[in-house]
Amino acid sequence: MSDDIDALRRSLAELAAERDSLVQAHQEEMVRVTQAARETVLTNALRAEAVRLGAHDPDAVMALMDRSGIGWSEQGEISGVEEAMAQARRARGFLFQDPRSTVASVGRESVVPRPAAEQMQDARALTKADYAARKRQFLAGII
Repeated sequence: MSDDIDALRRSLAELAAERDSLVQAHQEEMVRVTQAARETVLTNALRAEAVRLGAHDPDAVMALMDRSGIGWSEQGEISGVEEAMAQARRARGFLFQDPRSTVASVGRESVVPRPAAEQMQDARALTKADYAARKRQFLAGII
């Protein structure tokens, strides 16, 4: 009976040590995931602000800007992104579009190309092979 109790105590100690190591590994993984998530959120906020300010290459702006003024609040929100991006715009204005309005961009925040006009095809102008291929695609639900 004493041997059974000793075996159970050893088993309990081994399981407690295994649990402690799993808890430690879990905590380390949570710290790593939290840091990765914060970095992703920060990168996306910086990229969005750079695009909003008219950056030619948001990635170049993010690589060259000073991030020392950017921080996290206790609620988990980013602060200082606008100020840091404005400072980057003042320091490296060549990475951004000219803030003065041009004739082409009056009334628009950024120059976005218009989509191409939809091109219609006349089935009567297609070759027999092209017509047969388009017909098969249409009947199959591809187009």
